[in-house]
Amino acid sequence: MEDSKMKRYFTILACAAVAFAGCQNLNTVPEFEESESFASFPTATFGVNENVGQLVIPVSIASIKPVKTVVSYEIIDGTAKSGVNFRDTNPDAVLSFDGETREQNIVLDILELPGEYTGDLGFSIKLTSATGLKISAENNCGITIFDLDHPLAAILGTYTGTAVDVGGDVVWELTLAKDAKDVNVLWCDGICPLHASNKSSLSPVYANVTKGEDGSFTLSFPCGQEVGEYNDNGMLELAECYIVDGGYMVNFSSSLIFTQTATGFESEYGMGLVNDYLYYNGFLLGKRTDPSYKVVWTKK
Repeated sequence: MEDSKMKRYFTILACAAVAFAGCQNLNTVPEFEESESFASFPTATFGVNENVGQLVIPVSIASIKPVKTVVSYEIIDGTAKSGVNFRDTNPDAVLSFDGETREQNIVLDILELPGEYTGDLGFSIKLTSATGLKISAENNCGITIFDLDHPLAAILGTYTGTAVDVGGDVVWELTLAKDAKDVNVLWCDGICPLHASNKSSLSPVYANVTKGEDGSFTLSFPCGQEVGEYNDNGMLELAECYIVDGGYMVNFSSSLIFTQTATGFESEYGMGLVNDYLYYNGFLLGKRTDPSYKVVWTKK
């Protein structure tokens, strides 16, 4: 009887040991298989100014340990052309990994065309093969070369805006950016802050740009451009605001004119983001007793 009990006891222990071992196997961290090693671009996009000189693009090997391999790639022209806008310093288009490192670089000379406006240009690089390895899904890299000869380059950038609101002095930041297609248009992402929250406008507004005989620029922002809804009280619209005989006027049919100064731009009149709910408050109005009210943008 005792022998029978003892056998059952050892049988239970053996089963428990097998079950425990099975649980241990379930919790084992899976290992990266060497056969799954691959080559890839760590970064899918690059953007550089045309005067950068050289662009270095890394190619990485994902493996348990560094491996010897040869990775081939192909450069695909887009609006940027090989030999015109860039040149590969490695004419064989092959990267050799010696088993000591996981990363090699594609090095490109970026060819500047000073004084020639081409617009931003792009091209791409594709990994085509890797000896003994796979090619990752991240096998394409897009490159954009930013043109520095845009006709409006001198006035694009970040500005500090200053003005007088109904609540006092206001200071904010704004950016003038180029249009993707028209070199005579730019966009402002913060033309006017709201008085109540001191936040800039909700959506960018555009200006038509003209250049005078003296070389200075004038910006003309058409009024009536919608910049977003204000607390479900209707759309805010860009408007001209100015003093007349001690009172003020709001004009949606004209354009806000900014003329270039030595340090930035200055408005002809005041301006605001206005709807029926915010007719008296919440927009730049200026001192009611000061007909010379203006908005000043100083380039940073």
